[in-house]
Amino acid sequence: MKFLLLVGGSQEAWAKLGPADWSANERAHGALIAQVKQTGEFIECGELNVTPAGARIVRTENGVTSNSDGPLHGGENFASGYYLLDCADIERASAIAAELYESRFAPIEVRQIGA
Repeated sequence: MKFLLLVGGSQEAWAKLGPADWSANERAHGALIAQVKQTGEFIECGELNVTPAGARIVRTENGVTSNSDGPLHGGENFASGYYLLDCADIERASAIAAELYESRFAPIEVRQIGA
């Protein structure tokens, strides 16, 4: 089954991180990517633009399309990255999510793709 892990972010939480924290974050992501590649669960991952100016909401109503600034879910927390995984079940995907460095200070949403 495929799962999307949406990595939460917060400008306030990131402001508290020092250089050593950012280095630890990079090492943790590198190790996790290597692990899930080895198990065959890795499909892809990436960072998302973390400034609201980089997001757009598109709606079409009665054939008329409108655009507005995003992100989709406003507020302090926003999606800052993602992992796309192929795992046996949501428990395994959740276990991987718990290994993300950001899970210490931001929510990680785990969603199954498809039925």
